[in-house]
Amino acid sequence: MVHQLYKNTAKSKKAMFTRLSQSLFETSIKSAYTRRFKEKGARAEGVFWSSWVSQTARFEQVLADMKAEFGSTSFCMADIGCGYGALFHYIQSTPAWRQIDYSGVDITPEMVSYCKREHTSHKHRFSLGRQPKHPVDFAVFVGTFNLCHTDDYELWEDYILRQLAFSWARVRYGLILNITSLETAKINNHIFYVNPEAFAKKLASRFGAVSAAPTQFVPQDTTFIICKEKHERHITKLRKAQR
Repeated sequence: MVHQLYKNTAKSKKAMFTRLSQSLFETSIKSAYTRRFKEKGARAEGVFWSSWVSQTARFEQVLADMKAEFGSTSFCMADIGCGYGALFHYIQSTPAWRQIDYSGVDITPEMVSYCKREHTSHKHRFSLGRQPKHPVDFAVFVGTFNLCHTDDYELWEDYILRQLAFSWARVRYGLILNITSLETAKINNHIFYVNPEAFAKKLASRFGAVSAAPTQFVPQDTTFIICKEKHERHITKLRKAQR
């Protein structure tokens, strides 16, 4: 009985620490992105991207992966960590992608407010939060977790897994994320680097079928596709064809 009480107390403390960590991370994220956006404005550097070139390459990767999985561009998607709406602008300005039904979500109020002002006729597409407002085919995380808000690798990795779980319950096909990667997993200059193989195993143990491949035209970056079980076979074939 004492042992069980100890286990329950330890579990309760861990849950409390996790909630506190998430709250602190999100406060830090909002503060960092608000300051950066005010300083740099609505451009790649304004959300900590190194350049619009790498930003666009990541966009193309996740869009191509969704199209290959779905078989067309008539899918609906949620852009988690949408920032100032760069992916939506890219979709709208690229004829090949205009059919996509887009929605954007961000935890930073200033970002969501900007998107609503900038895209007044589409302001209903943007919302404050950490997960899709309604069921979608895909949720994508385009570099969302690259900027790290702790020096503790495992703590940030756990934060990522928890954020993905919020969206997992609201997708029909799966999640797609690209994230900085190296052979040795580490945090360096506030950038979170995963070991692709180890991180893929961690995702698979938490969610299900996972496929990973280098993000095209972006060094030290990997795109992960996490599929709902019924779509596993198709996406495995896709990744083999890309190698």
